[in-house]
Amino acid sequence: MDKLRLLPLELPSATNINSNGTVKGKISFVRRLAVGFIILATLGLLYVPAYHSAQGSFLGLGETPSPAKHIGVSHLVASVGMHPLTLLEPLLCYKLTILYESAFIFLFIIITQLPGWAYNTSRDLCVYIHPENTTSVLSPNDICSPSPYLFIVICSAITNVKARIAMRNTWANKNNLNNTYNSTVKVAFLLGQSDNDTLNSMIAEESHQYNDIIQEKFYDTYNNLTLKSVMMLKWVTSNCGQAKYLMKTDDDMFVNIPTLMRTLQSRSQTTNTLLGSLICNAKPILDPNNKYTPKYMYSERIYPNYLSGTGYVMSLDVAFKLYHAALRTPLLHLEDVYITGLCAKHAKVRPINHSGFSYVPRKLDPCTLRNAITAHKVNVSSMYVIWKKLNDTNLSCSTHSHIAKKSVTLNRNGRNIGYYIVKRRTNKCV
Repeated sequence: MDKLRLLPLELPSATNINSNGTVKGKISFVRRLAVGFIILATLGLLYVPAYHSAQGSFLGLGETPSPAKHIGVSHLVASVGMHPLTLLEPLLCYKLTILYESAFIFLFIIITQLPGWAYNTSRDLCVYIHPENTTSVLSPNDICSPSPYLFIVICSAITNVKARIAMRNTWANKNNLNNTYNSTVKVAFLLGQSDNDTLNSMIAEESHQYNDIIQEKFYDTYNNLTLKSVMMLKWVTSNCGQAKYLMKTDDDMFVNIPTLMRTLQSRSQTTNTLLGSLICNAKPILDPNNKYTPKYMYSERIYPNYLSGTGYVMSLDVAFKLYHAALRTPLLHLEDVYITGLCAKHAKVRPINHSGFSYVPRKLDPCTLRNAITAHKVNVSSMYVIWKKLNDTNLSCSTHSHIAKKSVTLNRNGRNIGYYIVKRRTNKCV
């Protein structure tokens, strides 16, 4: 396999940075760096006069006082042979140490760069997506013929083979979907590439066996998840553009397709739709030890409203709009913020909250899950448990579960949710 064709390609030099927002990030970064060094230099200059001023003020305290002067603590200090300035130095050094530590923390934050996306790395999606070319390594044969009503793309890690098998045996079972929905619901897995040829060969064999894998030319890493989602938009708009709806989800999710289909079919329109679990007033995390968003990648105080990447649904006209918006929007490595927040804002598409979607793990209660659309952090064994419970013909549920409603409230409360902080506020998330 020609590894040079894997994306991202060789990173562009600082002089080749595209002007669509990356230059602004670079200038902002350099400006903050300069301010940081000025602060350090100023602290250094302040230290000398502060020290000598204090020394001059207390210089006389080391002399033996005359009988006319008050004899107190100063005399006691001098009498034991200790210079009074020695008492001042710890306090002075302590204050300066705090100032220096604060300055170094400031410098650490502005200098620390995101792995794979340094401040001088191009964030022009066209560099990586190649919109004018076909970039698919693997593509399912005739998966969109006839055109489906709902096309579900599961973003999966290369090594998560067991998770994909569990989904194929449960909610994404091809035979079950074909018989129930007459081939109007299709499911495919989206993967990138590995630098391990053995793993890539295993994916090729899996694709040959199941015919449900889309593999694109980019390295499948956490910080490339935005590339993955934009590749999804590119593939679907190019190969399945006649579908009515597209759903993006992950390989640790259980999707209740019957409830999702009822939700979509009950809508009065099949256009201008972007549904999911809405997150509002989220603030970027600036701690490089956490899931970090550097200022040179996103300088605003809060993100625009967006949908959790655990699962969201869009109509195909919105998929086209988001894809074209992505080609002119500087990349942010947080795919859900980028796709359903930044790109949606540029495309003038409003993300809408729906109580059936949730990024909060749900209890494996079949009556709750029956009225839910997504369940998050579902491992392989739980996937089979949920599927069995939901298909139990003896299951009887009298009312809608309260837990499903509670998860919507959680979307709007203040707490750290992985890589962002949601600000607590009393008014509704709109």
